[in-house]
Amino acid sequence: MLEVNKNITLTGISKIDGVQVAYMSASISTDGGNGANVNETITNQEVYNANKAQVRADIAEFKNKVYEMEDELTKVTE
Repeated sequence: MLEVNKNITLTGISKIDGVQVAYMSASISTDGGNGANVNETITNQEVYNANKAQVRADIAEFKNKVYEMEDELTKVTE
C-alpha cells in the first residue's frame, strides 16, 4: 500500500564577505507529528575557523526559523 508524505524543505547559506562558509537544510513533515531533520555542513573550514561566532549565529538563526515553521505547522494541525 502506498503511503505518501508531504514535507517542507528549508535551506540556508552562511556567507562571510560573499564566501559561502556553511550550508544548512531542514525537512519538516507537514503533519506536525515529527520533529524537523536539520543538517549543517561547513563548506569552507578556513573561513569558518576565522569566523566561528558569526557562522554559529547564522546556524542558530536558521534553527530558530525551523522552529517557527514547526510551530506554525503544529497550530494548523491542532
